[in-house]
Amino acid sequence: MTGRLVLGASHLMSVDFYASAWTHPANRSEGFATLSHWQELARVLEDGGFDFLFFADVIGYPMGDSGTPDAVLREAVQMPAHDPVTIVSALAATVQRLNFVVTSSTTVEQPFMLARRYATLDHLTGGRVGWNIVNSDNQKALVRLLGLGDVTAHDRRYDRAEEFVDLVCRLWEGSWEDDAVVFDRNRRTFAEPGKVHEINHHGEFFDLDGRFTVVPSPQRTPTLFQAGASPRGRDFAAATAECVYVQGTDAADAAATVADLRARAVAHGRRPQDLKVLNGVSVVVGATEDDARRKRAELTAAPSTEALAMHFLGWTGINLLELDPELPIDQRTEYGHSTMDRYERGPVVREVLEGLRDSLGGLRITGDPASVADQLEGFAEESGVDGFLVEPTFGGLEEYREFTELVVPLLRQRGLVGAPAAPTTLRQTLFGGPDGRVGQTHRAARHRVGAGRSVARPQEAVAGV
Repeated sequence: MTGRLVLGASHLMSVDFYASAWTHPANRSEGFATLSHWQELARVLEDGGFDFLFFADVIGYPMGDSGTPDAVLREAVQMPAHDPVTIVSALAATVQRLNFVVTSSTTVEQPFMLARRYATLDHLTGGRVGWNIVNSDNQKALVRLLGLGDVTAHDRRYDRAEEFVDLVCRLWEGSWEDDAVVFDRNRRTFAEPGKVHEINHHGEFFDLDGRFTVVPSPQRTPTLFQAGASPRGRDFAAATAECVYVQGTDAADAAATVADLRARAVAHGRRPQDLKVLNGVSVVVGATEDDARRKRAELTAAPSTEALAMHFLGWTGINLLELDPELPIDQRTEYGHSTMDRYERGPVVREVLEGLRDSLGGLRITGDPASVADQLEGFAEESGVDGFLVEPTFGGLEEYREFTELVVPLLRQRGLVGAPAAPTTLRQTLFGGPDGRVGQTHRAARHRVGAGRSVARPQEAVAGV
């Protein structure tokens, strides 16, 4: 861990997703489809010292060779899933400092359209937006929903993602020079044509000829997140991401992952400190240890066996309920590689299902406020992670209110969470610096053109939100 802890809150625009605890009386996610639900959450997170709200997103849903089991809908497993990008600008207008990260898939998006959407959001949020890059979302359902044919092989999706990222970075960084916009009414000149460059790209997956249609935004390139766990995924993250999301449950194992990611970043010409590594965590805090343990036991017991199996189906394309419970898993698909790697020579299907109950949600931290603060600090110190993505537990606002009221003050006393700062860009929140631009060692920087004054400085943009 270097410096203060980065804190993000991870959500899906749905009923409670991570723990499948929506049936518990403590769940308060029935308003997930309304703007007011998320506005209230944004206020709680900002007041409580969180750096950003992270929206996971899925386009598909659990589907196997025999279709989608009824349990997917009955148990609300990765279904429903609304589009979070539609509410980000409204949430940014609700709060002044909180940042927002949204997931979009390179498997289904087109570079120009994604670049346009995120650049527009970067303007509307005053530079407080990040893109979580994924290349797989419940592949079997996804390809059927979008008419993409068959599931694309794992490494081919990364090939497409590599070309995708380079092309969107060219659009963000290489089309408009910083001083291209002059807005000169006397000369009837909005922009100097010679300073708005055409992008010509003819690659394996994409063809594009033309100029980018969005003027330079506060960050230009939104802050980039990624969570690849396979060897190819880690290499892509090390070359591309500024924040990497991991799911370590053991501090020593997480430390090895952090070291591997930073070494890979150096191999790509970057610096170790160019990556912020954030670990997912499920926190249950109670007034006493006994209270916290009771709540954790209820949370663990909440999902049915069917719900656990449907989560696994969504991650891997394999329906454990259709397999012999006394035999090891003997299937493999083109997605969920990092999940399946855990079971290569592992337990039989029945034991996998039983284990899912204790592993759903990754790292678990349970205790009274002081114990939770100690565990978070200890894990960060031992593992070297830079912060945490706090996952919803029962689903709703109260779990975050408890965390911000009971735990954050202790972290702040220890210097692990900073005092509220003036509004700035997401990249500056995470890395500091005089502006919100991507660092010189990042792959996007090589596409940068021109020099001079930025079109929209972060402070000006924030003031206008």
